Amino acid sequence: MLNSPEKSIDFNIKGSGFKLITTRFSKKTIILDLKKIYKKTGENYFLLTKNHYPEIQKQLKSGIKLLAILQDTIHFKISQLSSKKVPIKVNSNITYKKGFDLNTPIKVTPDSILLSGTSKNLNTINSIYTEKIDLINISESTTKELKLIIPQRIRVTNKKTSISLDVDKFTEGEIEIPINIKNPPKKESINIFPKTVMITYKVGLKNFNRINASSFDVFCDYKQTKKNNLSYLVPHLNVKTNLVSSVRMIPNKIDFLIYK
Repeated sequence: MLNSPEKSIDFNIKGSGFKLITTRFSKKTIILDLKKIYKKTGENYFLLTKNHYPEIQKQLKSGIKLLAILQDTIHFKISQLSSKKVPIKVNSNITYKKGFDLNTPIKVTPDSILLSGTSKNLNTINSIYTEKIDLINISESTTKELKLIIPQRIRVTNKKTSISLDVDKFTEGEIEIPINIKNPPKKESINIFPKTVMITYKVGLKNFNRINASSFDVFCDYKQTKKNNLSYLVPHLNVKTNLVSSVRMIPNKIDFLIYK
């Protein structure tokens, strides 16, 4: 239901004095069957109170007779509910103490949420944000529970999520990686100088020993060099781990010779 219909309806009733007094001060809720509503246009529906006399009379106290319902029509706006799953995004301002950083990306649990609402309202929502969190100059791992900012007219079963930050002291590492050649000349041999590149990177202390040559892949594409009419090869770096950051590669140009 898109709108809140009238919360009260005025009746004319008949009964003994005592019955009328007790009925006046009671807060009994009258239930109406919405199966008897009519569609007007689009999301607009209405209910005719005259069709509900017997239904209302049964819910009144014994000795009270319903004479008239003063409001002949009750209006509603009703639309079919749809659902949509969207990612949760963290609204954060996080800084780290010098020499410290995240080991892995921030973990959000749950990282998505199922929304319910009208198609019109859901179409404008592509993600749900958390409340703003400020974590300044941190140097240790932490977990925080955050409220979700839910738009109006949207229903959810959960209004919170938690974020986990795996923080560690960072150091710099370096490793020498051999260069692979993609699309080499078919009838000729190619020789490159140098045959390796030096990779430098930042890594958390507890993950330092997990980084090795298999964590990186470096290649040069001879076909692209020829296509662009270059006199050198361009090395491309593929980082195969999320444990490192600030990755740099030296050199960024590779000389080559072609032998027939």
